Amino acid sequence: MRGKMEPIIMTKERVTKMFPVDKEPKIMTLNKPLIIQVSCPGWQIGGARFPAVPCTIEEQAKELADSIKAGAVVIHVHPRNPKTCLTEINTALLKEVLDATFDKVGDCVTFSHTWYPHANGDVDYITDTEELLEWGQGNKYCQGTVILPVGHAAEAEKSTFSHKTTGEGLKWLEAHDVKPLYQLYDTSAQLHFKDYMDRGVSTWKPYNLHVNLGKHDSTAIHQDPESFLNAIANLEIVKKTFPNAIYGWRSGGRNWLPLLMMGIMLGVDLVQVGIEDAYWRWPHRDEIIEKNSECVKWAVEIANILGRRVVTDPNEARAICGVKLTSKL
Repeated sequence: MRGKMEPIIMTKERVTKMFPVDKEPKIMTLNKPLIIQVSCPGWQIGGARFPAVPCTIEEQAKELADSIKAGAVVIHVHPRNPKTCLTEINTALLKEVLDATFDKVGDCVTFSHTWYPHANGDVDYITDTEELLEWGQGNKYCQGTVILPVGHAAEAEKSTFSHKTTGEGLKWLEAHDVKPLYQLYDTSAQLHFKDYMDRGVSTWKPYNLHVNLGKHDSTAIHQDPESFLNAIANLEIVKKTFPNAIYGWRSGGRNWLPLLMMGIMLGVDLVQVGIEDAYWRWPHRDEIIEKNSECVKWAVEIANILGRRVVTDPNEARAICGVKLTSKL
């Protein structure tokens, strides 16, 4: 039998020496406000395949309004023709959906798609944007617009984003207070876009750069843990190539939710969520997203758990992204 053992007392002095957890310095990665951008209804086919896709103008506006109320502050809209429930590149339809949304929520930030593919030719960044600016008497319908990688094909019309039209578009957009939102589908896009900045074609800082992962034509994230390693490497390359920029995060495909969480953990400034690029709720189960605004709620919950403040004031979101509203509300 063991002899009687004296208890070892973990005194304050011993504990302070062995477990100085209270002395660790703060880690400031998460000490940044988070902007949530919602992308709905997107391009996907709805109906029985994906009931979450809204069709009528009222349904589209309500889902966007519900997403704003859930915590999003930026919207990115590919509008649906209510008669066919198919997406159209159509400025009048976009205006109708946005007006119905404004009626429900008032002010919000619009990061739109305003390029138009011309058959057998170049993509045009100017014509549709100009029309939206005229209708809005300023930029309320298109405070920012997506800039796609040079060489990317607009397949439906066999058009291409060329150096010529991209350069012309960037100059025109910046001169008319529409913020370019650079879409980084792959690492080569970074070098093309950086060239415009180095040559003074694009000068409006802070640059807004959105890392695209798992969505169409972008960096694949379909294998674990390589998906996460790939995402970290992508973001670090972007940050070193474009210091002091606004870093956005657009994850899609099966792994969109884990990658969304990783982006929030890595301290990106903006995350995009929604049914444009997501279908399955989880990567390992066949349950589809039932409502677009659910995606926003999950993003808010993740941010709250991690202690990140979610931006809900459109003016604050615009200030962070370096956007200025030129329309009277």
